[in-house]
Amino acid sequence: MPEHPLLLPAVSLREGEVVVVRGNAYEPVEDADGKPFAIDEFVEVFLKDFKALIVFDIDGLDGRGAQFEAITSLDRAAPEVWWDSGARDDVDVVNVITAGADRAVVSTRTLDGFGPLKRALELSENIAFEIVEKGGRVVASSHEFLGKRPGDIAKGAEQRGVGEFVLIDAGRPLGAPVDWASAREVAAHAQAVFVGGGIDLAGAKALAAPPGVPLKGILVDLISVLSAYL
Repeated sequence: MPEHPLLLPAVSLREGEVVVVRGNAYEPVEDADGKPFAIDEFVEVFLKDFKALIVFDIDGLDGRGAQFEAITSLDRAAPEVWWDSGARDDVDVVNVITAGADRAVVSTRTLDGFGPLKRALELSENIAFEIVEKGGRVVASSHEFLGKRPGDIAKGAEQRGVGEFVLIDAGRPLGAPVDWASAREVAAHAQAVFVGGGIDLAGAKALAAPPGVPLKGILVDLISVLSAYL
């Protein structure tokens, strides 16, 4: 029987605190005493049974600088750590790896184009390229990526040496079925595909990819992971 795809809880970190999104606001995850969790404590309490997790560094994504101390604090954590710091260029990517992340996640949301991606791949193999889409079009800050189909971006990334892709549907409501159309586009240029956006823990455990999509992992909504503790 084939191995089930890797489950990666998707953790958001803002100003050193683990947060969840409710409505249009960030709310810190607090312990029994009302104290917000630092990420190393949070992982030890809630996520130590997972093999990997992905962290969305809100400070970095908002252009306020990556939280390198938080990355370093996870050196003692058992799970493999993937980190999206909002990298703009290859220097940002290398800094995340140097700080201790197992994998730097490089996203269309913030990267300045294929040039920095190619340079980053020349400096480190520990990179996953993240394509964020909404309505079938890529969400990006670079004109090289903006508004294109995920398959077009995947083709260009493959030509620069990318093998692993993270595909996030930013428009999918929590619990809604996965539309595999974009994943099929990306799969034509991928050795491995990770999917995310609106996938809860129960849905992730039951998810099966169609033929031709080399699904290696699933990003899991954090609130659904925490529901077992509430």
